[in-house]
Amino acid sequence: MKILHFLFGTARSLRRGLIVNIFTSLSLSILLVGAVVIHEFYEHSEDELKDTLIREAKEVIGQIDPDAPHFGLDGGALRFRGIEGAFRYTVFDNSGQAVAGGENPSGMWAQLQAIKLGKANTVTVLGEREGIGMHARIKDQDVFVLVTTFPTSNNQTRLQKVLHEAEEQTGWVILGVIMVLMAAVLATRRALIPLDRLSGEAAKISPTDASQRLITDDVPDEFTPLINAVNEAFDRLEAGYRAQRDFSSNAAHEIRTPLAVLRSSIDRIEDGDLKDSLAQDVMQLDQMFQQLIDLARADGVVKSSFDSVDLQELAVDVARDMAQAALRDSKTLSVVGAENTKVNGSAGLLNIALHNLVRNALQYAPSGHDVEIEILCNPAGWRVLDRGPGVPDDLKPVLFDRFNRGAQMHSKTKGSGIGLSIVKSVAESHGATVLIQDRKGGGSIFSFIFNK
Repeated sequence: MKILHFLFGTARSLRRGLIVNIFTSLSLSILLVGAVVIHEFYEHSEDELKDTLIREAKEVIGQIDPDAPHFGLDGGALRFRGIEGAFRYTVFDNSGQAVAGGENPSGMWAQLQAIKLGKANTVTVLGEREGIGMHARIKDQDVFVLVTTFPTSNNQTRLQKVLHEAEEQTGWVILGVIMVLMAAVLATRRALIPLDRLSGEAAKISPTDASQRLITDDVPDEFTPLINAVNEAFDRLEAGYRAQRDFSSNAAHEIRTPLAVLRSSIDRIEDGDLKDSLAQDVMQLDQMFQQLIDLARADGVVKSSFDSVDLQELAVDVARDMAQAALRDSKTLSVVGAENTKVNGSAGLLNIALHNLVRNALQYAPSGHDVEIEILCNPAGWRVLDRGPGVPDDLKPVLFDRFNRGAQMHSKTKGSGIGLSIVKSVAESHGATVLIQDRKGGGSIFSFIFNK
């Protein structure tokens, strides 16, 4: 099946459609040529048969002697008895009496009399047979010769000849069909090479490389308007995507200034409980806007800016930055696994992604437990392991969606629901995969795996 798909394409592919159309045209051409050949064969056969009958009539006339009994012909000979052979012969005198042979149906003499001297005419005989009559004068004696095909040797013989010719040419016809079919396959594959190239170019267009466009070089003129329309659609999508990303980033930046003013105002409040509560709210707002900025950065990253990143060094830096917060909640952080694992990426964005994974794990890990950052080598990546309550199976597929705070898992969970979506966005920009697994003994494993 794979070989057939490779040669002829899938059921609804353009390649198969072209091949089917070419093969259909070829088949119709073969049928038309066959019909023409058979028609020409029959016409040639008719002419050849007529010429043969005339030659037979002349041969009989050459043997006639009007002065001899029965014109010197042996009426008992095979050719005049008409029992076997391809033709039957009858010789008439000028009165219409059959001198030799027995072919003398009603109305035959009237047809023979109408033949001019020295001429040969086609005459009508019974059945699907052919007949030729010839008028000659020998020693001042008019004679008429009738030559007809034997009743079983006319159309059947010609049909057998056609079948015989067809059998002889069958091998060549099959070879020709195979060669044309192969040529059709090669021609369609060659004609579709530009489309295959366009498919590869289209697959490379992504949010991280949105400026790339389809190239119309070597593309059939019929596809150029479509490609231009697609490129214009990409232009509009890129503009809209950039505007949305810039709005998120700019809005987050602009709002942080009034937040700083608000924080300064809160510091002047004398009520300690109210002051702490408002400060906590402002901190959460500030963290949310920082996450929006991080999300905009992750969405707008360009792969050309990537560089070599050591995953172990990055994990150690994250663990060092978050160690104090972990100790404050009676939790510990550790980095284990492979060393010298390097990938091509953005160190800043990968740092943000790992920060969010570790922050999420510390938030749900019970006091007195350790959160591990495990470095993977083959394939490269991280695993963040915690001893939290775990993630329900129905929540795992959507936990990385934007603004999903896992409310079904923990109704009291605080957060914007952006942290894990940042992780997913960073992963997509690096061609990586994120997934959630249950940890043996309780807890969860959040994996960030780079695709090979």
